[in-house]
Amino acid sequence: MKLRVLCAYLIFGLLLMLAPLARGQDAAEKRAQEQAKADEQVPLRVGDVDQRQIPVRLFQVKYANVYQLAKVFNAFGAMINADGDLKVISVRAPQTVLDAIDEAIKRLDVPQPPAKNMELNAYLITASPQSSATPLPTELEPVVKQLKSVFSYQGFKLLGTLSLRGRDGSTGSVTGVLPPITADVGRPTTYQFHVKTMAVTSDDKARVVRINDLALVLRIPVRSGPELNYQEVSIGTSIDAREGQKVVVGKANIDNADSALILVLTAKVID
Repeated sequence: MKLRVLCAYLIFGLLLMLAPLARGQDAAEKRAQEQAKADEQVPLRVGDVDQRQIPVRLFQVKYANVYQLAKVFNAFGAMINADGDLKVISVRAPQTVLDAIDEAIKRLDVPQPPAKNMELNAYLITASPQSSATPLPTELEPVVKQLKSVFSYQGFKLLGTLSLRGRDGSTGSVTGVLPPITADVGRPTTYQFHVKTMAVTSDDKARVVRINDLALVLRIPVRSGPELNYQEVSIGTSIDAREGQKVVVGKANIDNADSALILVLTAKVID
């Protein structure tokens, strides 16, 4: 009888000792199951698995810059290599990423529209306090009327017209010789006309030609007593010119400030 009671006590003690271990094992298994479920919901990255298990795909690019595309696609977290000579991008990534890059290339790898050509016409007008009998071209009469309302000059004469053509985004320059400006010097005037870039933009009403770093430089011969010197006159600015509109770009004094050189510009887009 005593032996039975002793065995019962021993069995009860063992059960009390093993119960916490069983509960701890159940909790550990539950945590492992929850972690596994959470891992399934996290996107798989290239570095998380053996690279040999990740598919590789080559993308042929026709028009776009492969290096610019590769820089954009780095946001996908894929392994990307670009070859500019072959126009190819190789990508190692999960299939979902490859499909997303494929769709992006279809939208981005398209031919660019051909660059537009532009024509700039620059009118060099001399203005003086004395009225001039030399008529101006009819298309410049509205400009002269506007100039008379702003300045006190009475005489206006067209010294010359410069023409410059260029492609959208290109630079351009032209040099040449103009007729003498002053009556007492028979030597011609030389000029340099330069623009850094020309680009076609638009506003709500019409196309606009954006001209950056326009520079007009004239070397005018002037007589100072028996000597002949050269006076340099320049106009420089950046300006937006609406297509077909005549724009007064700037004014520079010449001939001891009694007269002036006025630059009027028109821009045209050649379709």
